[in-house]
Amino acid sequence: MTDKRMPEAEVYEEELRYMPYAKSLAKVVELVVGHAPKNGHLIDLMSGTGHLLGKIREQRPDLSLSGVDIDPRYVEFARRHHPGIVFNQGDVLSLKTITPVDVFTCTGSLHHIPYERQEGAVRNMAGTIKPEGFGIISDCYIDTYFNERERKLAAARLGYEYLRETIINGSTDEVTAVTADILKNDVMGVEFKTSLFRRLAVFEKLFGKVETFKTWPEERTHYGDFVTVLGGGVGE
Repeated sequence: MTDKRMPEAEVYEEELRYMPYAKSLAKVVELVVGHAPKNGHLIDLMSGTGHLLGKIREQRPDLSLSGVDIDPRYVEFARRHHPGIVFNQGDVLSLKTITPVDVFTCTGSLHHIPYERQEGAVRNMAGTIKPEGFGIISDCYIDTYFNERERKLAAARLGYEYLRETIINGSTDEVTAVTADILKNDVMGVEFKTSLFRRLAVFEKLFGKVETFKTWPEERTHYGDFVTVLGGGVGE
């Protein structure tokens, strides 16, 4: 299933050179490298172009790595650029039973899932790890909101700051255009970014341990990029 909201894999890969989200990916790599058990198995859910797994493999070649993504374009790109890592096409909303792994990751992807299905997706992710395992979810969050007007304004604020930072970082015209499209999609509800506080309520419902790090911006804001480490699943 091709997600028409998403750019071609080559463009998506280029985005990571300019978007502030690269800081979140670096934090995820740091956490995996420092805490994944030796010779463990890690699965990256909604794995995109395989960029994250490629970076992890550079520092932890002992790990068995696999990725799952719904978009065949991204799966094909990942297989070509990261031989030796297993990539499969699949939907996080209907994950088939898999052998439990030591670590799962999901980066910058949950906001592609409709609001009413995000908790179910996180529950499925929780089910992929061993009792002693852990997960890492990173995403972009907007300010707290209580109605649709406030949601649109919060999405506009995040989108503007993201676009501005990407341009400051020297983005190409193609990446700038894609980033501008993200702003529009978020405001109009084509994408489904939520607030950190709403997402944390889900995490705390499904996991016994929740620890969150902010990666961008440096200022004390409620919007931006955050990385959350999850363990001790307690979901029903």
